[in-house]
Amino acid sequence: MRPLLLVIAVLCLSLPALLIRGARAPIEGIGFWRLILACAVLAPWAWARRQAWTVPARRSVALAGTLFFLHLWTFTWAVSHTTVANLMLAFSTHPVWTGLGAWLLFKEPLGRRELAALLLAGAGVAVLFDGSMSLGGTGLAGDLSALLSAMFFSGWVLAGRRVRRGLDTVSFLFVAYGTAAALFFIVGSARGASWTGYSMSTWAALAALGLAVSLGGHGLFTYLLNKYDVLVLSCAKLVEPVIAATCAAWLYREPLSAHLAAAFVLIAAGVLVLMRPWHDHSHVARKGRASYTVAE
Repeated sequence: MRPLLLVIAVLCLSLPALLIRGARAPIEGIGFWRLILACAVLAPWAWARRQAWTVPARRSVALAGTLFFLHLWTFTWAVSHTTVANLMLAFSTHPVWTGLGAWLLFKEPLGRRELAALLLAGAGVAVLFDGSMSLGGTGLAGDLSALLSAMFFSGWVLAGRRVRRGLDTVSFLFVAYGTAAALFFIVGSARGASWTGYSMSTWAALAALGLAVSLGGHGLFTYLLNKYDVLVLSCAKLVEPVIAATCAAWLYREPLSAHLAAAFVLIAAGVLVLMRPWHDHSHVARKGRASYTVAE
């Protein structure tokens, strides 16, 4: 049963860029409705756990929700300004930025493995950007936005790491998603975004983003973090950009290139170097790295 759940989770987490590409709605509308739908499902369980919502916890989760909003906004913007393959590859570097952030913010050790992962991922991003430059710079702004999205996502992971020790996952996601949804509404209202009048296909894409991606993909992966070794999950997650790129080539005729293949090899090597447990690392230490693997 667990392998089937892992396959479902990977498939769900391969969908966001493809679904956003098919949604004919403003960025703020996409972000608001997908999060509101997720919150609506989480609300009964979150309300039952409302005693855990202390003021310090709410403030910490609000910070995480703000970073999640920035991650989703830059991710969604990138969908319209680069290819799905470039977007998913650039975003797949987020475990490396999480490791770097943990060193900068929490003074966690930065050893040879972390430095090697940073160099490999950096080389992969350079190859990816070089491919965009070779096409006259087409998509370079989107690539940069995708990379920025990965960094914001790492901030979301780090901001939520400590508060989640005293707050259950459902309550954390409900408040964080609600904060991000509120920010999408505020920004969208200021920019005059439309909130309704979408086509049925757009509503279907928004429902899939809220239910399949935000809950199905993330929810299953959160469950599986306690069932699989982090290296297994890391390897599984590296399939996501491959699935997304293949589907985009079929659905949207997006080109696949040697630059993409080379970038994928380098970035994948960096992630696996970072995640692979050494013999002198305890099970607890490896479990701590599991948070690096959770994707948008």
